[in-house]
Amino acid sequence: MSYCVYTNGTDMTNIEIKGSLARLLATENLVVEHKQVPTASFDVDKRVLTLPMWTRASDEVYNLLVGHEVGHALFTPNEDIFENLPCPKGYLNVTEDARIEKLIKRKFPGLSKDFHTGYSELNDEDFFCIEDENVELLPLIDRINLHFKIGSYALMPFSSAETPLRDAVGNAETFQEAIDAAKAIYEYAKAEEDRQDGNDNQGTEAISMPTPSKEQMDGMGGDPIDTDNPLEDLSTGKGNPAPPTFAPDVDTPESKYDEGGENTEKVSTGENRNQGYGRPSIEVVQTQRSFDYNATGLADYESGANLTYATFPKKVKYDNIIVKAETLWTAAEKEWNEFVSNPELLKGEPDPLIQVDQAYTDFVKSSSKDVSYMVKEFESKKAASAYARASVAKTGVLDTSKLHTYKFNDDIFKKVTRTPDGKNHGLIFLLDWSGSMSGEIYETILQVINLCQFCKKVGIPFDVYSFVVDGGMCLLQDGRDMFDVDPDYVEPQMEVTSRNSGEFFIDKRFRYGNLLTSKVNQKTFNLHCKYLYRIANYYKHRNNWNYTAPRPPRFMGLGGTPLNEALVVMKSYMGKWKSAHNVEKCHLIVLTDGESQCLPTCRTSDAMFGRVYPDYGNYTQTIIRDNGRHYKSVCPSNSEMTNRLLEVLRETYPESNILGIRICPSRGFSHFLRYQGIWDQGQIEKYQKVMKKKKCAVITNTGYDELYVVQSNSYSEDTEMKVDQGATKAEIKRAFGKSLKSKATNRNMLSAFVCQIA
Repeated sequence: MSYCVYTNGTDMTNIEIKGSLARLLATENLVVEHKQVPTASFDVDKRVLTLPMWTRASDEVYNLLVGHEVGHALFTPNEDIFENLPCPKGYLNVTEDARIEKLIKRKFPGLSKDFHTGYSELNDEDFFCIEDENVELLPLIDRINLHFKIGSYALMPFSSAETPLRDAVGNAETFQEAIDAAKAIYEYAKAEEDRQDGNDNQGTEAISMPTPSKEQMDGMGGDPIDTDNPLEDLSTGKGNPAPPTFAPDVDTPESKYDEGGENTEKVSTGENRNQGYGRPSIEVVQTQRSFDYNATGLADYESGANLTYATFPKKVKYDNIIVKAETLWTAAEKEWNEFVSNPELLKGEPDPLIQVDQAYTDFVKSSSKDVSYMVKEFESKKAASAYARASVAKTGVLDTSKLHTYKFNDDIFKKVTRTPDGKNHGLIFLLDWSGSMSGEIYETILQVINLCQFCKKVGIPFDVYSFVVDGGMCLLQDGRDMFDVDPDYVEPQMEVTSRNSGEFFIDKRFRYGNLLTSKVNQKTFNLHCKYLYRIANYYKHRNNWNYTAPRPPRFMGLGGTPLNEALVVMKSYMGKWKSAHNVEKCHLIVLTDGESQCLPTCRTSDAMFGRVYPDYGNYTQTIIRDNGRHYKSVCPSNSEMTNRLLEVLRETYPESNILGIRICPSRGFSHFLRYQGIWDQGQIEKYQKVMKKKKCAVITNTGYDELYVVQSNSYSEDTEMKVDQGATKAEIKRAFGKSLKSKATNRNMLSAFVCQIA
């Protein structure tokens, strides 16, 4: 598990650790989210605990607030608790808070100190707004609230009639008992209010209020009082002002129990059952209201530290995502045949595909030595690994050849060597089919073909998938001509993943093109390799104006770079692929330039009739969640999200290797390193020296287990020694040296690759 500390002042390490605390306290895998909200809330249905970023709270206060919310998660029932409530919800808030805090402290006694110290700190800051109040005059519900939160600091007075009501709150063990206690307190408060109202009315009738003379009023500089209704004048501000209400009329945060996110309580303004007297309304728990309002000051919900939480889709429709090799190459062959049979397109030239296919034959012949080298390396590495795991044990049977040494040698028994069976392997290749790869796709495809030839020879199952967002490929898969339908439109049934709120958003046009597979026979495999080479050859010569070979099929054009989408889908697909091929290790080989856009999450808009749309959010603050694990927030670099997804894959499949292969021009190598998050100039220069010398560099501090960066044109260089007839010794020497250097360059990456696989 890894976290990130932001430079904007928000300590994300501490925040996420507190999230882990919440999950531990709840003894379940709660979904804990930190967001820019003023107050905490808990969704009892989805089991999502939303916590504010209490960056201004001490550790004790933070633990108090987290423990309180976890208490609701554990002990507050999953039901509409305010339906048909016999009292104001503020009363139930008080009694339920007392109950769940008692239960959470009973379950985790260590929290008692945090609750005690935390409430002490908050009381010192006058969070309950009682510093200037006479606590004896507070309503009963407020005194009960203070008693169970800060009773040890502010001893609350209770009459003999009030004490049983207070004790009923403390003795409540069930939610129903908390409701009953709240109801009893409310009924008592109403009875007391009615009694006081009766006494006030009697007093008003008995008292005769003298009317001052006009001269007296003039001398005081005020307006004369309306003798017909003196109380009205006092309440409306004529004459002497009315006494202030208990708490200021301010907007307060939403109640922790209000699912709708709106506070339905009304702040007391004097316009209540005791209008004009300033008596606190019995409908509102003012101490709790003040506490909730002041608690918002602990949260950092105005800075740029808002977090977006992303999860992997719960459902992936692989049948919609994967376009089979047979479908691809059958359609491609049809288009190529139509091209070579059209005289207008050929312009009197011979079939250009004959020349291209001959070039492929030459490539296979020249690369056969590299493939054989890989096979030899693989077998030797595998044998060495097996030998290292071998164990030697004595059999208990005498070795007659050693009997003569019994006087000075105790080892006279036969031994047996046991070699454990090695784990069988499988390989999945992900080939970037984006436009940014156009300059390197020729050599990248050569690498792919070579590696697949190696896998075919040693019997390793494999699949090569291109990843792309292409409506044409979708229509091909659906059996329709892409010119008959808008390729940007994909019908809803072609959805590729679930689209629940908070899940990664995957475009429905996203596809894996199964370019090569080990499931076909050798003849079909060679045919598919030839077809793939045709596409590679086109991009090699695309800038040659007189090049007459056909373009790639309409459904196999280069597009965007949905690398992150490909990794998200691969998260679940690797396990499925392992089971289908009955392998213990499934290695993932990613051939890409590494440049991918950030991945949005799904959001549902009620204004758009429940339509799901991609929410790009704030990428600098995205946290990826998977199986209770949280991965550090995504920084502004797009590659950071890619690295985090690779980290998820490595932790999901720890027995597998996640390898990257990148064909990179020498002039863009330093830029590529920085894009991978390598900014240290000394480290960059070190990699540049290796690249200059070996034409290949192995990078280990990225999201991959190993990332192989191969310089452009290094792999396709002819490794055969070529000299003219009658060449001098010096010319032969130079040709031989060049050949050895080329072979070494080509095989540096291959050796490192084989070591990982073996």
